[in-house]
Order: sequence, then structure tokens, then C-alpha cells
Amino acid sequence: MYNKYLFKSSTCKSIVFNICLRFHSESVRVRFAPSPTGNLHLGGFRTALYNYLFAKSKGGKYILRIEDTDRSRVVNGAIDQLQEDLKWLGIEFDEGPKIGGSFGPYIQSERLSNYKLAAQELLNKGYAYKCYCTEKRLDLLRRDAIRTRRIPRYDNKCRSLDAEEIEQKKNMNFVIRFKLDQDDGHFHDLVYRNVTRNVAAVEGDPVIVKSDGFPTYHLANVVDDHNMQITHVLRGVEWQPSTSKHILLYKAFGWTPPNFAHLPLLMNIDGTKLSKRQNDITISSYRHKGIYPEALLNFVVSCGGGFSDNQTKSKTRIKTLDELISNFDIRLINSNSCQVPWDKLDFFNRAQLKIELGTVHGRKKAVEQLKYTIENAFLKNEAVDLDLSESHLENILLWSVERITNINELVNENFKFIWMKPSESSLQTMNYDKELIMQLKEHLLNMDSFDVDNLGETLHKFSKSNNIIYSKFMKTLRNIISGLKQGPSVSEMMVILGKEDVIARLSRAC
Repeated sequence: MYNKYLFKSSTCKSIVFNICLRFHSESVRVRFAPSPTGNLHLGGFRTALYNYLFAKSKGGKYILRIEDTDRSRVVNGAIDQLQEDLKWLGIEFDEGPKIGGSFGPYIQSERLSNYKLAAQELLNKGYAYKCYCTEKRLDLLRRDAIRTRRIPRYDNKCRSLDAEEIEQKKNMNFVIRFKLDQDDGHFHDLVYRNVTRNVAAVEGDPVIVKSDGFPTYHLANVVDDHNMQITHVLRGVEWQPSTSKHILLYKAFGWTPPNFAHLPLLMNIDGTKLSKRQNDITISSYRHKGIYPEALLNFVVSCGGGFSDNQTKSKTRIKTLDELISNFDIRLINSNSCQVPWDKLDFFNRAQLKIELGTVHGRKKAVEQLKYTIENAFLKNEAVDLDLSESHLENILLWSVERITNINELVNENFKFIWMKPSESSLQTMNYDKELIMQLKEHLLNMDSFDVDNLGETLHKFSKSNNIIYSKFMKTLRNIISGLKQGPSVSEMMVILGKEDVIARLSRAC
């Protein structure tokens, strides 16, 4: 454990901080250790990303460990989905369940024998004890604490049981609790600096093995971090109060603890904490919304600092994963909670869309994605005539790049006309003058400038010179061009479709 007397001056703090960073610099090992209780969300991804950036910036190893000891909350398929989401984002592991490694298995439910041996060691050393208190008694303690306005805590009753009392209870269910001592729980946090918490003064002895034989987080993560030779633990600040307990566990085992860094909370605009129950912040939901992985990476790192160039103009452009690694500095992570700047996600996604459309490969990928999205949206329940030629898709993407934040926006009712041509049968039921449409087509062919203003003026003049009520004429044109009753103005539709496509659609109506 770190000596608290080392931190009496700012100079000493700086020395120790730099020692912490240099410690094991040649063999940095960090882990991302999620519980498979649902889809990966924004807060979990931020933790995964910062661990990755730290490991790679130090030339170290990045490990995936699945913490599934709370069996009642495990969701089938969550592990595979999590790994798929992280791979989509460019985050890959050096060791893990699918990759293997020298410190496996990497799923906690497959490591139960390790925790059993560790718990027995603590019992043998007198650092832990069996607790036979029933749920009913524990519930009464909680209710009494609430009634008297105290923080609920276990009263350590079973810590003082003598041999005779223990013998009498040997056939009862029990949990194993860790004895908290009066150590000040001091540790150095690479983000929050000097942290002191006398955990025994505010908490009762924590459960480290449940009645079903499975370990709690406190025991399992300490045992695994030691056995897997983890040198740095980066996790959310909500775990900081537990770190003092973990330091005491390391002390009881006689092990050297890793370096700890706690990441500040991500908050909603209204000041509430991001929650797993917010389905719209899962990584899967962003994938379905058409968000680029590069955009999501840059969006997440814009929350909370950690980068040497955050105050430069480069923060207004998309950075590659390699750039993020080279610029990452754990000393620059903010210790204050930060509100998530949701508007930046649209900015970063539009910026990445421009980058994609500026390259041949990126444009081809975008065309394929758009075609797939359109087919899924429009071919499910109706037989339609879709215009999905590569040139048309590419033209629409280039037109839309300054107008949309992601490709999915092009697949809604207002833009349906871009992809769907009016059917032959619907054209046949329309009542209009084909000769007049032929004249309009010839008129449009001779136009040099095909923009909204020129088209608006041209259509007004055409309807007036042919003694047609303008509103009725626009309704007819809208039906011929789009087959829809609403959407952008007719002149805007024409500009979006382009001169060639408009002429082709008018020709079908003649």
C-alpha cells in the first residue's frame, strides 16, 4: 500500500505520480471487465476505449475479462454482442475469451476454484469469517437504519461468534465476509490524485462469497487482477469508494495493488447519470442509426479530456484511432463529471461522412450501405419500383453531404420519392395532359441552370403561359415525379433528383 507520508508536499506527489506512470512501463497490462447484463452502452464503451488508449500508448497489453458471477443478471448473447460492437469500433484485445492467452480462462464463472482457494486463505489467516445472518435479520437492520436516518450497514455480528456458536450453526447457509480494519484506506488515484477513505468507519464488513458459492465483485476482481498481472485499473468513478476495500484485500493477501485511475461520470444535460436503461445510448443503437465508428470514437473522447491537443484546432476534426493513441495522456483526464455534448455527435458524423465520400473506397461503402438500408426500408411490405443505380445513389449522397448527419436520414417519408418511382399503374389512373408534360420536358431540357430559384420561376411562367392553375399543375407534377402527396416543394424535388432523372420520370408519363 502507498505510504500516506509520501504525499505531504506537491513535489512528492508529482514524484510519486510519475513513478506510478513509469512503473511497469515496459509491461503495462490493463483490462476491460464488463458484466454481460445487456448491450454495451456509452459509459461502458468510454471505459473500454480509455483502457485501450492507455494500454496502446504505453505499448502494453489489453485484456478482455467477462465478470459473470452474478448469474441472475446474465443475458444470453451479451458477450458475443459486446465483442462484435467493440470490433466494429476498432477496439481489439490482446487476450480474452475468444483470443485466449497465458492467463485464462477469461470468464469468471470458469475461474471459481481460484476464488474458493482465495477465500479459504483469508479464512485461515483470520481476515474473513462465515456470516450466518438471515435475509430477514439483514432487512430489519436496513429498516432500522432508515428509520433512525442512518446509512444502512451490517453490524458485523458474526465476526465475534465463538467456536461453540459456529459449531451450532454449521448446517446453516452462510456467506463469507471480509474483515475491514481501521486503515485509512489511502491510495493514489491517477485522475483524482490523493484519496483517503476510512471504509471501516462507514461500512460494515462486505460479503466476498455469496451463499451460492459465487464470489462478489470485490473478491473476484482483486484475485483476477493479481493473477492476470494487471498493472493499471481504469474504471468509472462510481467504483472509487470500493477501491479502499480492494486495497485492504490486497494487503490481507500480501499482494502489491495495481495503479488505480477512476474516470469521471458522464451526465445527461439535466444532470442525471447515464443509465443502461437508456436504450438509445447502446452501441448497437448507434450502429443502426447510421453513426460511423470514427464519429462515435471522437464523440466519446470529447467528454472528459485526456488528450494533449484538446485545446487546439485539431479538436474540430476527426482524429484516427492511431492519433487518439499518440495524443492520449492519462494526467489530462478531468476529475469533474461532464455533461455529454449530444450535438457534437451529429457534427462528428457529418465530418466523417464527408471524409468517406471524399474517397473512392469510402464512397463505394456508403453507396452499398445506403442501398442496403433502402431495400430493408421499402421492400418489406410493398412491390415498388426502386431507383437504386449506383450513379443515382452516389449523386444523392454527394447532394446530401451538407444537409444530413447520417445516411439513415435519407430513408424516411419525406425522401421516399428519391428512391421510389411512381408505378405504371398509378400513372395510368392520373388525369393529366400528356402533351403538356411533353412540352414541359422539352422546356426543361433547354435549361442551363437547374436550381430551385430558376425552376420555381420557370414552372410559374410555364403554367401561366399555358393558362393552368399553378397549384393544380404542381399537384400533377408532384404525382408524376414522386407518386406522393407530400414532401419538399416540387422545384426542390427536381433539384434533389437532378435534371436527368426528372426528364426520365416525365418521359415515363408521356
